[in-house]
Amino acid sequence: MVANVLEVSVVVGDKVSVGETLLLLESMKMEIPVLAEFDGEVVDVGVVPGDVIQEGDPLVVLAVTNQRKKSTPDNPGNG
Repeated sequence: MVANVLEVSVVVGDKVSVGETLLLLESMKMEIPVLAEFDGEVVDVGVVPGDVIQEGDPLVVLAVTNQRKKSTPDNPGNG
């Protein structure tokens, strides 16, 4: 999948919580938020608005500060 980076909501050093929006992508006229899967600190941001990315490209690197993971249908709990 190819996508355009519309917005980057974090910078290096930011503390983020699970579920927080890190950036916003656009693909096929749909906006796709990229959410933090863990609590952590942003250690690298590899994109800027206007970049065109491919599936698998590094976007944001987090140093995990809490193992609490976002709940998903496959992971209904908080741990």
